[in-house]
Amino acid sequence: MEELYPGVSRARLPGGLSVLFEPRPDRPLALGVWLRLGSRDDPAEQAGLAHFLEHMLFKGTARRSALQISQAIDGLGGDINAATSKEYTFFHVEVLPQHLETALDVLADLVRRPLLAPEEIEREKGVVLSEIQAAHDMPQERVFELFMEKLWRDDHPLGRPIAGEEETVRALSQTQLRQRFECLRPEALFLTAAGGVAPAELLRVAGEKLGDLEACPAELHREPPRPNASGLYLEEKETQQVHLCLGLPALARGDERRWALEVLSTVLGGGMSSRLFTRIREQLGLAYAVSSGSSYFQDGGLLLIYLGTEPGKARQAAEVSREELQRLEREPISPEELRLAKQKMTGNMLLGLESSHARMMRLGGSEIYRQHLPLEQVIARLEAVSSEQVQALARQLLGEQPLTLAAVGPAAGLKTLEGLLDA
Repeated sequence: MEELYPGVSRARLPGGLSVLFEPRPDRPLALGVWLRLGSRDDPAEQAGLAHFLEHMLFKGTARRSALQISQAIDGLGGDINAATSKEYTFFHVEVLPQHLETALDVLADLVRRPLLAPEEIEREKGVVLSEIQAAHDMPQERVFELFMEKLWRDDHPLGRPIAGEEETVRALSQTQLRQRFECLRPEALFLTAAGGVAPAELLRVAGEKLGDLEACPAELHREPPRPNASGLYLEEKETQQVHLCLGLPALARGDERRWALEVLSTVLGGGMSSRLFTRIREQLGLAYAVSSGSSYFQDGGLLLIYLGTEPGKARQAAEVSREELQRLEREPISPEELRLAKQKMTGNMLLGLESSHARMMRLGGSEIYRQHLPLEQVIARLEAVSSEQVQALARQLLGEQPLTLAAVGPAAGLKTLEGLLDA
């Protein structure tokens, strides 16, 4: 057993699987089984495979029907769910601590013994196709998909929707699904636990349920990101508003400059006191929803502004957003803005980690990217960011990467955006 930092430890089961845990007495127990497989690992002709597998694992195992999976956790008053991202998939349960064995038995059942029955595959395709169609029908979802497609190129895995496309999902076969599960390598699978858990008991149960996984030589080879050149991408849709995403490629998860990027994004559009919110919504009345954020991947990332506005205000709102980005490049943020941004981020982190589920998620994300930092060090790194570092980063990002703008909405609003990035 190894202590990663005070309160958080890692142990390895005999077969090599890692178990990470953060005991917190008198708290609910949150468990997660994580796979280092996400949508970017899907072959182009099987786009949506990881997401579809996430769905299928709940459709029955060799020991439980779909209903029995739900009843096993519902009957304990607990919750069970799953999610797929670009770079990982995870299955999680939250229960009272005394139900550790049942909860872990269900999770192990899902990832080790899925039936993947042909009739269930065809039935679930209808569910996932409806999910894809719903995303296309929601302009807030569609504009983000369009932005990702164009920022990373739609032929790169990071540019594809996590759920895939209708034609690739329709074509998925039982054989393709089974191939993904032929060999679950211990290094590609791990367990996280937080809350009311005794380490010895956790490791005993985990050893029973997951300890006999065998090593496998199969490896994943991820294609490095290839950002597109600057571009304006417009998609007409009959909506009341124009939905905009303006952004650019940014930093990978392991880049130490990401602490400065977090401060930059918070100052720019992180909440109701941010520059974008204050200027675009409060002062100019150009939009109700406006925000910015950063996303990080193993080997790349992005900085993004989102807003929804009336068609007649779309160009001005986009221009003001670009001006605020350029302002960060031109002048350092004030000491007071810097202090408030750090205070906000620290408060958000501490409040966000009150639940066992959030702690379990933090453990999982840290293990995926192999970057374990105690909360005190995260706060210290944020506190160490200077306004000069934020300005230098803004200059680097805006100087190296041109902006990409994606917009979805009525033709009248889209037409006003033409030539915007050339101005």
